Amino acid sequence: MAAQRKKWLRVALWLLVVLWMGVIFRFSAQKAADSQRTSGRVVQWLLTHFDTAFSALPAEEQLLKMAGWSFAVRKLAHFTVFAVLGTLSFAAFSVDLPARRAFPAALGLGVARAVLDEVHQSFIPGRSCEFRDICIDSAGVLLGAGVLWLIVCVVRKRN
Repeated sequence: MAAQRKKWLRVALWLLVVLWMGVIFRFSAQKAADSQRTSGRVVQWLLTHFDTAFSALPAEEQLLKMAGWSFAVRKLAHFTVFAVLGTLSFAAFSVDLPARRAFPAALGLGVARAVLDEVHQSFIPGRSCEFRDICIDSAGVLLGAGVLWLIVCVVRKRN
């Protein structure tokens, strides 16, 4: 019974990893104009909901403020989607590996995916391959896998 449960857990976690990589691929496949529109909508929503003075600003000032926040939001999005990948891949590797081996495996998979993501973007109109984004993505993987590793260690110590 336990072996069957472990098998299903393994399949479910790796399926989540693959699906999440598909989400990353989908975002990377957006042309520059589409990607900027998507992030622009996010920035506008954030400013509208969290900056009470934003709506009262003239349109030109709103656009300037949105442009100022756009870079940070885009890089935070990179970090976040790869942090989720780091968490999912650490969980998937942890089914069969001890945490001390699952962590570097998750980190390696995430960094490889970050590199492939940037290479993929270099073929998309208006997008580019940026080392900075590889570093941001890798930092996200490191945080996602690292936090889950710490949680696993704390739980195991308590038991």
